[in-house]
Amino acid sequence: MSNGVNDLYEFGSFRLESDTGTLWRGDDVVSLSPKAGELLKLLVSRKGQVVTKQEILQTVWAGTFVEDGVLTQNIYTLRLALGPDENGRQFIETIPRRGYRFAGEVRVASVGKEVQVANGRNVGSGEDYDELSAELLEEDPKLSFYRGATSAENATPTVSASPAKGRPPFLFPTILVVLTLLVLGAAGFGLYKWISRLDGKSASSVAPIEQLRFQSLTDTGDVIHPTISPDGTTLAFVRVADEESSVWVKQIATGNSIQILPPSRKGYRSLAFSSNGTYLFFRETADPGAIYQTSPLGGTPKKVAENVWSDFSISPDDKQFAFFRRDPARDLHLLILSNTDGSGERELSSRPWLSGYRESAPAWSPDGTMLAVAGASKTEARPLLLTVDLASGVETELTTPRWRDVTRILWMPDGKHLIAAARAADEGTSQVWMLDYPDGNVRRLTNDLESYFWLSFSADGRMLVTRQQRILSHLWLFPGGDIKKAKQLTFGGRNTDGYVGLAWTPDGKIVYSSRSGHITDLHSIDPNSGEHVQLTSNSGPDNAWPAVSRDGRYIAFTSHRTGARQIWLMDADGRNQKQLTVGQEPRETAYSAALSADGSQIYFIRLGAGPSSVWKIPVNGGTAVPVSHLTNATAEGFLSSSPDGKWLAFQYVAAQPEPRGEQPTLTLGILPSDGNAEPHLFDLPMRRPMIQWSSDSTAFDYFSGAFNSSSLLRQPLAGGPPQKLLDFPDRVFNFAWSLDGKDLAVARGHLQGDAVLITNLP
Repeated sequence: MSNGVNDLYEFGSFRLESDTGTLWRGDDVVSLSPKAGELLKLLVSRKGQVVTKQEILQTVWAGTFVEDGVLTQNIYTLRLALGPDENGRQFIETIPRRGYRFAGEVRVASVGKEVQVANGRNVGSGEDYDELSAELLEEDPKLSFYRGATSAENATPTVSASPAKGRPPFLFPTILVVLTLLVLGAAGFGLYKWISRLDGKSASSVAPIEQLRFQSLTDTGDVIHPTISPDGTTLAFVRVADEESSVWVKQIATGNSIQILPPSRKGYRSLAFSSNGTYLFFRETADPGAIYQTSPLGGTPKKVAENVWSDFSISPDDKQFAFFRRDPARDLHLLILSNTDGSGERELSSRPWLSGYRESAPAWSPDGTMLAVAGASKTEARPLLLTVDLASGVETELTTPRWRDVTRILWMPDGKHLIAAARAADEGTSQVWMLDYPDGNVRRLTNDLESYFWLSFSADGRMLVTRQQRILSHLWLFPGGDIKKAKQLTFGGRNTDGYVGLAWTPDGKIVYSSRSGHITDLHSIDPNSGEHVQLTSNSGPDNAWPAVSRDGRYIAFTSHRTGARQIWLMDADGRNQKQLTVGQEPRETAYSAALSADGSQIYFIRLGAGPSSVWKIPVNGGTAVPVSHLTNATAEGFLSSSPDGKWLAFQYVAAQPEPRGEQPTLTLGILPSDGNAEPHLFDLPMRRPMIQWSSDSTAFDYFSGAFNSSSLLRQPLAGGPPQKLLDFPDRVFNFAWSLDGKDLAVARGHLQGDAVLITNLP
């Protein structure tokens, strides 16, 4: 007979609550999706027994059809969250052709809300209470979503004592503590109200986050572009597999999902419902210039517009698209309107490319007379919000905080507020904000360690869907390029090691980027001893993309410390840091340094002095001069110099991009280092625009893969098909070969994204 006592599973430094699936490491909650928590609870409760895939799917995903990849992704997520045990082994073992087994030593203790039992009958109850956890829940109610709880009853469990007779000995201390907390809470609330009245007109007042409600709509970790239907009943989203993606719709009330567009190597993106919910519009990653229309119930898509080349939005009357287009020939960024059948295109407004529009789709006002867009300041390296009048094209700047980036804007149906996904200047993650229109008062709607990017509203403005994203990246070493000899070099629960920079020194050290808080700095590590040195120290929000001279004397890098990206140089030990490039205008930037083979010159990409192009400057400083002279194209993304000094590689962006065929590709340009010829072009299915040269400069390596897996490929410079070198079961963000071409350093991990529903908005 049940006595109302729940089991607490303990293993390593972790505790797992059996009733809620909440995982604790010490006093900290480990964030897991609900399904990952259920999966862990199932495996741990079986303590060393093999649990088959079929049993897992029938238990954790009962009544739902899911692919094996969903289970694999959740197993991977749990392994990352748990890390290795004290002996360096994984807690969860894969048993080939059978299933999975929890291999850690599990201890079981009794915890609970009901602790007094007499003759098998419950005669009383008490609640274990953790003040810290309750405080966190009040400050951030999303913790209740992660923990599957809405009250303090699921706070940190404590092992139950033996039942006491008569009145519990802890009754009076408990009452005293509760009364004290109530008095302090009342006093704190009064102080808060008093301060609020004093600061009622602050432009950055804190939103009443406690009134918001958060609900997870997906838990597979592979979701992008989640979009809610106007009536709020249906969620459309893209699921990204290893090499393909597909479009799904889900009934929010029932949780039932169906696939409406089949898996495709072309990729899907930029979902948008028509105002009556009859149609769903989208773009293809491989052919981003076109907009397609389909039914939310499925069917054959119809191409309705071409030459778009950015995210788009639909007018409230469903008659017009709004989007952006680049014009490299005029060095302009254009805001374009067209009819939804592709006709009637007109240029509404334009801005110089350097201070142009952000790629976030324009946001229509509810009455269809204005657009809200994100642009770049003409005098500072920061974004700003603008409204553009459709009748006249006149732009009006809105008052906003000093954000670092804006990735999405929506106009609320009442016309009095804007919702933005934006990153504060002093933070490392993008959050959701609400702005009053037109006075610009801002309130923050999310405040956590995850990032939020994509946004979508129901027609009544009561339901907001966003994509919650998390990136985790660690450094790994593969001696001799052998995946069987893999060695993890960095550890942690929220690392982004190597994500924006990875390079070898001649003496075998690895220089890499790592973010702490909102600041990215450069570090070096000895892969043999593990000795770690921080090279840049809290000197600005971004220090990234290091390039090491072949003699090991210098490290060139990109830094944002003066307010705009510029090229800096320092000694190999981090001393003598100095700025090499200076913009002629406030918005002119330089980035992606690449040292020449003899170390005398630094090549870089310059943005602002005309179209983006390759320049060079002497390593000891001096006058920068242009190198590339491209026709109807720009050099962007990254820059890499070949070991023999003959070639420069960069991302080649044509003025009029062409469809990419059956899968998304990036165009790589290989330019003679003197710039006196047109570049050789390679269309490659690259994950990110970056390469590594072979030691003899006759080939270059790149990573391919859509989402959850990665392949390292080698492309001969002379042409021909690439050769596959290695396969990785996870996402590779960056990589670098040692100077002798023998050892491979990799920044690898995962990028997870799921749809979250926010309701009860202020």
